[in-house]
Amino acid sequence: MSSPRLSALPSPCHVTSTHFIRFYPNTTQESWTSIIDPHLAKCTANFIFEKIHPPSSAITLGSYAEPYYVVESGTIDEKTNFLAASIQQAHTNQYKIKELEHYVTAVLKSYLKMESLNRSELFKSWICHGFQSADRTICALSKGLIRSICQGEDTYFNILQLEHWLQINPYFLIMWREVFINLYIKSSMITSKSICTLTSNTIPLLEGIPTDSNYTPILDIPQVIFLNSNLPNEYRNKWRFLFSSKIMGESFSTMLGKIVNRGATLLVIEDEDHYLFAGFSPESWSLKSNFYGNESSMLYTLSPAMRCFTSTGYNDHYQYLNLNQQTMPNGLGMGGQFNYWALWIDSNYGQGQSSESCTTYRDYVQLSKRKDFRICNLEAWGVGDEPKYDDSEETEDAVKNSILDINLEDKVMLQLGGKELHSEGLREPDMGL
Repeated sequence: MSSPRLSALPSPCHVTSTHFIRFYPNTTQESWTSIIDPHLAKCTANFIFEKIHPPSSAITLGSYAEPYYVVESGTIDEKTNFLAASIQQAHTNQYKIKELEHYVTAVLKSYLKMESLNRSELFKSWICHGFQSADRTICALSKGLIRSICQGEDTYFNILQLEHWLQINPYFLIMWREVFINLYIKSSMITSKSICTLTSNTIPLLEGIPTDSNYTPILDIPQVIFLNSNLPNEYRNKWRFLFSSKIMGESFSTMLGKIVNRGATLLVIEDEDHYLFAGFSPESWSLKSNFYGNESSMLYTLSPAMRCFTSTGYNDHYQYLNLNQQTMPNGLGMGGQFNYWALWIDSNYGQGQSSESCTTYRDYVQLSKRKDFRICNLEAWGVGDEPKYDDSEETEDAVKNSILDINLEDKVMLQLGGKELHSEGLREPDMGL
């Protein structure tokens, strides 16, 4: 590893980087475990002291603060070498996937502990509604983050694979950095005035959950982080609560009334086998007889494993929503094709489908445990800012739409009940169909 620029390391005591101080591995590790996860404390202490012989020897402030420097402002090479040195090496230039998973889990636990104690406005918006960070979902997030470093059943990786993994995981770099900044602030090695304010966007602002609704989340905070980290940048700042079957009832029409024309959305489903999965739709949902959407559409599995499936570009079967048709499917679909859906929510609420294969999404695997599943819980979230329409668009829409379109839930209820909307036949045809 190249020598760090020690002059850049701030110190409240204003000592030089060659000033010798006396720390001991055991006491340092013990003091750090009150701030970060014990495994991360052990790995970091080992990195600092493994080169010191005997262990009771004095070390420079620069050596002690090297982890802070590397993670806060080091190059990608320095970060890679530091991470490699912090985990156990199995063979020459070979490292165990399990060791990396253990380290990443420790970083995630440290980060979530830090955020829960600091109670930033973003985290408070979730915690106050009962969202938690269970160890099980933290471990699943760790596995989800490192999935890209290995192929199939690989159990080892090399330094080049580790460097590439860091480059494609900016969310991990953000959390890693903030954990070490927080550690060195709390251990009084740097002052909070000497660094930039921690303003990461790992979790969005939550809006819209009624305070008197007795809402119970089906997501954990690590799952929210995973979903949000894979969204396009413009949708990561905010999640807008739209629908929950727990508090609004098990109704397809109610759900549609909450999601139609509301911008980009996330649909989160828990099936009867307690599998949890989701679909991101970049375009507003609207009733049409054909597929629409665009290539930023994604599907996710969240439990028991976290995966993200992006578009292959093979077809454009991203979004489908139709009702009251005799010759076409009635319901909401994403990916695949008619009757072989990647994700399907039938208009007969409670029934769903996720097929074994799908060419719409890359590396796709079946989302649910069974191809045909029963919905246990369903939530809908608007992501990013809600779309706004200018006056000309509103005027044009007012001319084109009937009075029934003002209340989407009423329209959906009529169509589900088989009622004919006579004004539909008087409209100009939708040339986008």
